[in-house]
Amino acid sequence: MRRQKKQLELGTRIEFWARSIDEKADEFPFRILDQGKQVLWAVKRFSEFPEFYSYHHREACEVELEWNEGVTDFTWAYAYNPRSVSKTGITVLEFGEHLVERTGPEIDAWCASDPQRPRLHFSPVKHWMNDPNGLCKIGDVWHLFYQFHPAGTDWGPMHWGHATSRNLCEWLHMPVFLHPEQNLARLGATGGAFSGSAFRGRDGKVKFYYTERLPAYDLFAGYREIQKIAEPGRDLIEPERITTVLEVRPEGVEHDFRDPKVWWDGAARAYRMILGASIDGDPAVLLYGSGDGLEWQYLGPLYRAPARFRAEGARAVECPDFFRLEDKWVLVMGFVGHIEPTTGRHNLLYALIGEFAGDRFVPDAPELQLLDFGTDYYAMQSFEAEGRQIAFAWLFNWEYRKPEGSAYSGEMSLPRVLSLNEDKSKICMLPAIEVDERYVAIPVAPDRSGDYALPSAPIEIRLSGPLQGSKLVATEGGELAFEVSVAGDILSIRLAQDDGSIRYVAELGGGKDLRLFHDRGIVEIFADGGAVCGTRRGYANIEPDRLEISSSASAQVFEKLAK
Repeated sequence: MRRQKKQLELGTRIEFWARSIDEKADEFPFRILDQGKQVLWAVKRFSEFPEFYSYHHREACEVELEWNEGVTDFTWAYAYNPRSVSKTGITVLEFGEHLVERTGPEIDAWCASDPQRPRLHFSPVKHWMNDPNGLCKIGDVWHLFYQFHPAGTDWGPMHWGHATSRNLCEWLHMPVFLHPEQNLARLGATGGAFSGSAFRGRDGKVKFYYTERLPAYDLFAGYREIQKIAEPGRDLIEPERITTVLEVRPEGVEHDFRDPKVWWDGAARAYRMILGASIDGDPAVLLYGSGDGLEWQYLGPLYRAPARFRAEGARAVECPDFFRLEDKWVLVMGFVGHIEPTTGRHNLLYALIGEFAGDRFVPDAPELQLLDFGTDYYAMQSFEAEGRQIAFAWLFNWEYRKPEGSAYSGEMSLPRVLSLNEDKSKICMLPAIEVDERYVAIPVAPDRSGDYALPSAPIEIRLSGPLQGSKLVATEGGELAFEVSVAGDILSIRLAQDDGSIRYVAELGGGKDLRLFHDRGIVEIFADGGAVCGTRRGYANIEPDRLEISSSASAQVFEKLAK
């Protein structure tokens, strides 16, 4: 047994997920003892399945932690004091030969020591992350929640991870906020606390509407999804109350019924909510209404995709977003399972711009706008704060996976600010000003085309002027890292992992500006004032050392370093 003394404050909580890795292990492989060796708290026996455990310390004193790492796998563990966690974040615990503790800057330093972890983009300390959830700003603190699996680096029973920031770029890691309502690993099932969004009521209080997928034994059919409200306690550490508000699906809607977005409709003087689903097999967005935010009535489809999407493999809409932008309404959707036949791309995100009145959404044009021509910008969620519509998305593509041995999987995009172009026919996305305020741009190349050495750091490339015929080629040890080109008014990107079977392209037209961020395998492109965006995530040659620029436009290359 390993033993280590630790001073605990009154109210300290230790939370962890653990499983047994030895069926013949002795009893009590984990104990917390007081100074007189009396047991304060103990686990008699861990099961073969990862389970959540929580200890609440009731008196300020020194304790002795006792554990056996040879028979127990502690997949994710941390400590915190509810009175100070909003300022300090959690203390990550590792129960190995010794107890290792990391808080705040120590966590950041540990993450930065990973040579494959991007520096500008948010990622979890450990394990699996996907969709951004519950985005909001309360006071001067930004809150990012996200889909999280605390027991491994692959997708599994869903929880909500949580991080906070004061500048949208530096993040404090917080306690897990939402848990599945049952231990799904023990049930041999998947599901849990799926995606949702924040809603600030007229009383000023923030609530989180989200989907719970009940224990599921088939990933593609037959599962049940219900809608809940989580009402947070102090500092949004944990919910004080969780209420189920919608269980019954409309006729024609099968298992996909999820990802609520809620708002107050001033004209109707009532609450409105959308959900992603399908109607008789067609991907669709459902509209609901409520007088109190608790009892919901189905008002009909807000949008139903053309039949071609079902023919091209789309199963349902997920992660829909619906919001007012300037004097228009915008609907954003992902189509599960869809493959674009002309390019082979999947995981694409689409949008419509139009008018919303009388519970009807009328697009200005029927054509869907492709929000990002890469396939690694997905499950985007936006929220309004300080007069800006700010968005994050999950940077991932099921086509490619992180190399084995990584401590985590999944990153978030840079924060983006949404706007409309001059004639209000397109949504534009550009990095939030906080990105430039936090990461200073240090020139590493003169204002011209050429072949340049690159630093071992994130870079930004800016082109200004005619882009036709431009080509950017980054290599690592002579091998391709990424190539971006403009030919025949088509903007394209290619990574080292691409075999040509999928084409990542967009019509650029007469765009005369381009910004490209590269951050250890992540490429985010913003062209034509953000009207054309493209995001890719690669895992080969992620530290390019040479860059060749060929362009008639003015070209600048910057190293991006934290201030």
